[in-house]
Amino acid sequence: MARTPINLIKGDAAGSDTDYRDLLPVNMTAVIQPLFGSAGYMIQEPGLRAFGTGRGRDRGGVWNSRFLDHYRVSGDRLIEMNASGFVFDRGEITGADTASLPYSFNNQAIIADGKMWLYNPADGLRQVTDPDVGEPTDGVWIDGFFLLTDGDRLYHTELSDESAIDPLDFGSAEFMPDGIIAIEKTSDDKAIVFGRYSTQFFRLDPSLTNFAFANIPSRNIRSGIVGKDAKAEVEGVYYILGGDEHENVSIRQLGVNHSERVATREVEKIINSYSENQLVDAILEARVREGYAYLLVHLPNDTLIFNITLAKQLGISQAWSILKTDVLGSRTYRGVHGVWDPRLGFFVYGDKRDANIGLLDDNNPLHYGEIAEWELNTPFIMLDGQSVDKLEIEMLPGFNDAGDANVAISLTYEGVTHGREYDKQYGQMAVYDQRFICRRLGRVDNWFSIKLRGATRSRMAFARGYIDHG
Repeated sequence: MARTPINLIKGDAAGSDTDYRDLLPVNMTAVIQPLFGSAGYMIQEPGLRAFGTGRGRDRGGVWNSRFLDHYRVSGDRLIEMNASGFVFDRGEITGADTASLPYSFNNQAIIADGKMWLYNPADGLRQVTDPDVGEPTDGVWIDGFFLLTDGDRLYHTELSDESAIDPLDFGSAEFMPDGIIAIEKTSDDKAIVFGRYSTQFFRLDPSLTNFAFANIPSRNIRSGIVGKDAKAEVEGVYYILGGDEHENVSIRQLGVNHSERVATREVEKIINSYSENQLVDAILEARVREGYAYLLVHLPNDTLIFNITLAKQLGISQAWSILKTDVLGSRTYRGVHGVWDPRLGFFVYGDKRDANIGLLDDNNPLHYGEIAEWELNTPFIMLDGQSVDKLEIEMLPGFNDAGDANVAISLTYEGVTHGREYDKQYGQMAVYDQRFICRRLGRVDNWFSIKLRGATRSRMAFARGYIDHG
């Protein structure tokens, strides 16, 4: 009898494009921790627990560390959330696009629908009506100025008045003629200006008489982004959805004078199943919690999550998963625009579908009370005429109080279709020594792989696994 370890971090499949494909974990991610002779384990993603109700589909959120308040653009309203989840309506924000929410010492800015608003508790919400504000599409606060773009030009507010723009305070990004899509700020207080195929950096230059920022040519990068929200800073590093003009769209990490691809071939296949026009509204955002840094990539119908911490230790091929909100389908993950609220000690998420505002919840895997399916697959395992006598996986039984802790197990022998699913109990409440063992899986003519799937109210985790065969 032989024993073969099995890997649950990424599976194999045969694709309809006559190609071998990766099967990424669904609603599961890896944790690095040596256990039972393996490097780590797979754990189900946290759920979304109802916290408050906004005024419509979420358009952006921010924790304002100056005012110590949580603001969101929800539907067509600016809302403020208190620590109990109660929502205060602060005024109308027109449009339906994602809002940019930079803030200064004096004001919370809202840039949306080609307009700019300022809000503070004393003066309330008011629209910037200076004629030179034009139709801003994005902005950032840096060195006392709100730096804005309308897609063609760079310009900023006056140092003494954040609602005023001097008609001479205009500049441009001229490294490449690819327009200006978005603006961000680096941890060393530089402005990042993203074009479609380029990224430029600007610094405040007090010697300039009009436009206050000067380009830093030595930091230019030949990679840009596909849409305004297709970038995110994670632990001081920017990740983008885009690339240069001679390559397909990918996920890249910005470095000094260069960018590095972090998407796997499978991830790029998913991304490039969309046209570039469809990717314009993609959203990248960060989630850093419990010692792990993640990048969430919200595509039109798919949500991917990149485990940055895992990638640094095990490589990018092991670090990607899929998030979704349904069972037996592929409905995209509902949570978006996550904000860490220090009053709560939770990430707070808006909703892509409706006015729900929820907390990221480790206690159960449900999305607003609804079950969200998870899935793990093994790579192809070559046995060549042997019998699989036992499958055993280390797991964490005894904490499942929902009474539905079952796992569906199925096999494929050609990488396309799976056979009948067999249910196996994961565990019972307070039974901590239960083992997850499946016997007599059958004879394998050539090779096979195993799929584990769950659609329950119980959260699950899986560590080392192996099969006995002969």
